[in-house]
Amino acid sequence: MNTKISFWLIPSAAYRPFFQEMINSLANAHDAPRFEPHVTIYSENYTADESVDQLIETAVKNVPGFMLDIDQISYTDLYTKTLFVQFHPSAILTQISETLRRNSAHPSNYVLNPHLSLIYQHLDQAIQTKLATELVIPYTQVFFDEVRAISTPEPVRSREDVEKWQTLSVRRLE
Repeated sequence: MNTKISFWLIPSAAYRPFFQEMINSLANAHDAPRFEPHVTIYSENYTADESVDQLIETAVKNVPGFMLDIDQISYTDLYTKTLFVQFHPSAILTQISETLRRNSAHPSNYVLNPHLSLIYQHLDQAIQTKLATELVIPYTQVFFDEVRAISTPEPVRSREDVEKWQTLSVRRLE
């Protein structure tokens, strides 16, 4: 199994507990793994010779915390996009993602699609539809103020894969 490095945008302390509780509740109800709320900014193959600290530092230099606008709750057949909060595109987020790609030793073809997953589990479409229509997000925007680099197995297909995630670097946005 290959290892990827994923760069995550983390909700601020004002928003994180709400999303963590929703993730935990859905995980308990559907026998799914728990994970931290995040928006993946960029992902690539991991090589030990690359400084993730330097990559993050360069990508977020002089970038303050910022809001992302919520579009909708949606779902797919993909394990890592079972049910998620879709955000509208963001110029700041695109800039960070492209800076990570540009400075990467091994750039990937990762396509930025800002979303925050709420559950990783193979669910029946009827359950996904029901959850997507019944869940209420009390916000129209979410503030993000931290970027993390996470090592993950590739691909992520199970609870065991999620439980192997490791934080490599953390950087607060000023």
